[in-house]
Amino acid sequence: MNIIMNAKKSLVVLAGGLLAGGAFAAWEPGEPVTTYWFGPGCPGQEQTLTDAWAKQLKEGGFNTVWASRPEELDIAAKYGLRVIYSVDPTTEWAKVDLDNSAQKAALAERIARVKNHPALYLYEHFDEAPAEMFAQLARVKEYIHSLDPNHASWFNLLPTYANHKQLGVGGKDGEEKRLGFANDIIASYWEHVRLFGEIYRPELITYDHYQLKSNGDASNYFLNLGIVRQSASARRVPFWNGLQACTWVPGHLASPKSPRIPTVDEMRYLVHSTAAYGAHGFYYYVYCRKGHDGTIAALDGTVGEKYEGVKSINRDFIAFASVLSPLNFTGAYFQGLHAPGTTPYGDQALLKITPETPYAELKPLQELTDTTLVTRFDTPGKPTHLMVVNCDYRKDRTIHVKAPSAAERFDPRAGTWSPAGAEFDLALQRGGGVLLRLP
Repeated sequence: MNIIMNAKKSLVVLAGGLLAGGAFAAWEPGEPVTTYWFGPGCPGQEQTLTDAWAKQLKEGGFNTVWASRPEELDIAAKYGLRVIYSVDPTTEWAKVDLDNSAQKAALAERIARVKNHPALYLYEHFDEAPAEMFAQLARVKEYIHSLDPNHASWFNLLPTYANHKQLGVGGKDGEEKRLGFANDIIASYWEHVRLFGEIYRPELITYDHYQLKSNGDASNYFLNLGIVRQSASARRVPFWNGLQACTWVPGHLASPKSPRIPTVDEMRYLVHSTAAYGAHGFYYYVYCRKGHDGTIAALDGTVGEKYEGVKSINRDFIAFASVLSPLNFTGAYFQGLHAPGTTPYGDQALLKITPETPYAELKPLQELTDTTLVTRFDTPGKPTHLMVVNCDYRKDRTIHVKAPSAAERFDPRAGTWSPAGAEFDLALQRGGGVLLRLP
């Protein structure tokens, strides 16, 4: 099934801000986001945001950081970093009861202390809520907006591999059976996302999906990406993807289904495929955190090969997303292995690619070997941009491309376009992407 439906409306930015789900807001998404979750400044994290951490993050290509304390915003501002501010300094699961006058007043005081700070970007107030909490969290969001109409607030969605209880949809109870989701977790997930949009009315959609396992790659990564992409397009809001950057299962406890430590090439694949779907941002899970191995930085601030590798990946994403995220996404096409939720390659992709990888269904835990992703962005009635991604993160590949007309190629490091012609070779890094523009 092709779950990527043509978006009828693109991201709309007005003079005063974003038209989010039909409701005007003063918050503007601004430059595409490169950030993390967990790391310095996150709620409950031992590492507060210090000058040393802020400098390291800035040099690493991160443009947005976390803060749980007002003084951390001052540090972020010194390095030109935007701040995601947690409404609770101790936990990402801030259960604010607005009917409790003391809790309501405490939240108002916390917002008042930071709402005018130039480094403030937006507020975070929960993580991975079931559907039955959406109305409560919507009340909190609207209350925060009444205190500070210039900044959005948001919480993070669950992935497709959440169970019925976590989603709050489906399962065995009578109401869920009546809805028809008792035995279909993907249908339940669609309903979860639909209810999120309808009840919570987000100004930003974020989620995480951790694909890379010890015994292979989980198959629903692009299905999840497509569902969220479609929801964001329908509501005319930006979206972010949460990407695996470590393992959180120590080696002595690991099983074949445990998350593995991604390589830099695998992280490039995750980031470039996210950019190819028109995401406005992403975050790595994690930058550093106790009990996690293979992180970008150690708890003492030591960095190594992974930190050096993500520097360019982060900056490339900002460049790609600056071009693509405001455009009208119209489809994603895969030449080679066909993962759930993806569209087999055809004329709609516009590019003729050789050598042609034969079509085959992706098997459970199989990697996307020799598979090419092409995503398409249109203005009304006319294709304008195509992004080509090598989904094979184990080897560099060169493909030959025939375009419908003379194309231009984007240099993300220089931010410039140069002629590529109507027929040319594309050298693709492991997991890497190339952005093309049509006249």
